[in-house]
Amino acid sequence: MEPLENANGNGSACAIEDVAVIGGGAKSLGVIEACLLAGLSTTLIRSTPGGAAEARRRLSASLEDKRADGRLDPEAVTRALGRFRAAGDIGAAASADLVLDSTVLPWRDRQTLLKLAERATNGHAILATTAPTALLRALSTRLDVRENFLGLHFFAPAVLAGFCEVSVTNRTQPTVVETAVQFVQALGKYAVIVRDTPALLLLQTQGARLGPSGSPPSRSDAALGFCGALERLLA
Repeated sequence: MEPLENANGNGSACAIEDVAVIGGGAKSLGVIEACLLAGLSTTLIRSTPGGAAEARRRLSASLEDKRADGRLDPEAVTRALGRFRAAGDIGAAASADLVLDSTVLPWRDRQTLLKLAERATNGHAILATTAPTALLRALSTRLDVRENFLGLHFFAPAVLAGFCEVSVTNRTQPTVVETAVQFVQALGKYAVIVRDTPALLLLQTQGARLGPSGSPPSRSDAALGFCGALERLLA
């Protein structure tokens, strides 16, 4: 990571140049594609069935679609694919500046992966997860350097969505937050900082019960449900 001048005029924030994404699903590949198009070296650490060839095929198909409709030129597609690597061992994340857990595994399994990523990078990388903000503190409990940990929530499709949530705990270092924000901006997205405050955690725990049965709540339903839950809490 190369130092960047932050808002306070010093060089404590760092530029992310090498990213490792643990996953393999559609959202993981969307994040990887966004990183590749931003000029970042990106490694997929597979947590799902399928080899490197399949992941490269899917990425190539997505990039080719963008070339076909004029959004990319052939050279850009070639350069992007040239920055991509895939591995089945988390040790391949050793050189990463940022390691993102983008799995859909149970939280304890994700916690284990994050600990392994911390060891692989000797505690120097920023560790991030796509898990809900309400799980951040639990996921961080086995980490030696909790100050380097936060959440990154990409909205689907990750390569096209215009913003990304940067979720932080009370342990996350300000310079780590700033570096994450600069990373999101480098992907061409607007960074929205979210903190795991009691009100937010209440909203997330209520969220599953806010929408109609069998369907996820809309943002307006969630907002109304949150207000009602907050009123009950404060009553």
